[in-house]
Amino acid sequence: MRVNVVTVNSGWILQKIAERIVSSAPINTEFFLSHSPRKDVDINFYVDIQNCYRGKSKVKDVGFFTHLDEDSVDHLLKNKRWLTCDHIIHMNKRYFDRFADYYPKEKMSILKPIDILSRFDLKKLKLGVVQRGGFEGKGYNFMLRMANHDYLKNFEFLFCGKNWDEVIELYSSKGIKCYTADENYENYPKVYDVIDYLLIPSLWEGGPMSVPEALAKGVPIISSDVGWVPEFNVEYLFKPNDEQGLLDILKKIREPLLERRKQIENHSMQKYTKDLVEIFEKVLSSTES
Repeated sequence: MRVNVVTVNSGWILQKIAERIVSSAPINTEFFLSHSPRKDVDINFYVDIQNCYRGKSKVKDVGFFTHLDEDSVDHLLKNKRWLTCDHIIHMNKRYFDRFADYYPKEKMSILKPIDILSRFDLKKLKLGVVQRGGFEGKGYNFMLRMANHDYLKNFEFLFCGKNWDEVIELYSSKGIKCYTADENYENYPKVYDVIDYLLIPSLWEGGPMSVPEALAKGVPIISSDVGWVPEFNVEYLFKPNDEQGLLDILKKIREPLLERRKQIENHSMQKYTKDLVEIFEKVLSSTES
């Protein structure tokens, strides 16, 4: 099967999708990338028909449809040439249903061109420790022991405060990404702007002052049960020195990220092009019958 993938030449996302479709062509097919229809192929596949399709070509035409710019049926009817495609592929059910009043359902499909590239690795939440280290009360030894848990590699740490050098060096040697910030108190508001959670690993505290600072910035807090922390209705509490308690919290806050990713884990450009070829085969067989 020979397929001409027609796209605009503007560098936007639809051109990238077209390029990925061509590079993921299944075995026993030939996909070409161009900016106009061809007559020496089996299928002209337009990505997208709103900008690439001008009317019937000499071969079968399949159109990839994105959205109605004015999101109205009137806009659809003003562009009836779209409906002359031999088959239309929608990205979502919304437009499949909208087109169904004007175009045969059996000539439409829904496919999502989702391709998860390596640079879209799952986000690592950044935990900020905003206090001085170097002694037991601030949870220094506790943080050293936490380096033994591989699960911490799923997070990044920002230390704002002196005397965390040994912890930072150990974490870095374990593949746990660490950052540091200037301890200058005038710089603290910027620190809270770049962290996802404040982590307080202390074994005892009177305060700490980092609690109201984080709350003022709207930053959620993970803290050992010390000082005035429980009086502020802090989201995540664990017992001082409780490594498993902290790990359980870290797993809990990471779960929503994993759940979001699960929604698209079964999608790939390889699967998309495989399904695409099946649609093309049906379009061609309908001609031959």
